[in-house]
Amino acid sequence: MTDIPNAASDIIQRIMQTAKAAVPDTLSTDLRENVRAAIQEVISDLDVVTREELDTQKEVLQRTRAKVDEMEKVISELEKKLGM
Repeated sequence: MTDIPNAASDIIQRIMQTAKAAVPDTLSTDLRENVRAAIQEVISDLDVVTREELDTQKEVLQRTRAKVDEMEKVISELEKKLGM
């Protein structure tokens, strides 16, 4: 499972553990691997990010928003000085 992010791997593992309780032990390993592969394919197609990546982007957005707010304030003050 090295071709998908760790978060997706964790999700797959949880799904498989839940399914294991509901699926009889008599099912072949082949069927279980096919289910695992199908889940991996679906999850790998999703556009997901880790919590760390999301938090980092939120911080960047907050800093950018603060800079934009400051620039708007400066522009407003300049417009007042120029009588606009």
